[in-house]
Amino acid sequence: MAKKKEVARVVDPIDRKYELMLVLQPDLLESAVEKKLREFEKFLTDNGGEVGMKDNWGKRKLAYKIGKFDTGTYVVYNIILPTTFNQELDNHMRIDKDIIRFLHISLKDNYEYAKFEEEKVVAEEPKKEVSNNYRKPVATHRASSKEASTTDIKDKGKKADAGSLDEKLDKLLEGDDLKI
Repeated sequence: MAKKKEVARVVDPIDRKYELMLVLQPDLLESAVEKKLREFEKFLTDNGGEVGMKDNWGKRKLAYKIGKFDTGTYVVYNIILPTTFNQELDNHMRIDKDIIRFLHISLKDNYEYAKFEEEKVVAEEPKKEVSNNYRKPVATHRASSKEASTTDIKDKGKKADAGSLDEKLDKLLEGDDLKI
């Protein structure tokens, strides 16, 4: 039986927007990184791609160790590529020894990238110590029996003992002018 030959389908390439993040080896010098990025951009444009934006974040600590590296040079691209070029691009990045990790995602048409800016750390003012002196001190001793028997009479400013106050109260209660 004769084998059927597969006919290669010609597909009109549809251009799509992608975001591409590369993590390059930290051992590369700045000049080597720039040269590598120029070569990569040339590779993209030679294969029908268009570089919309490039954002170089510089050297950063990795979230986890990749091989022997714990830091890497981060670069983010917004690119427009034909859909037929994606597999070739992934293979190219996988083979390149200077790229230790990459992420290649498609974007929505209305997506806009905000460039990375280093957050400025503002020196915090030293915190003032909060004292616990907001409570009034509570007396920790009981009044002696002598102090308990005397009371300050506000209107006369004199001190009277409990016995004299009881007598005054009894006189008031015995009087006929008080109706209870």
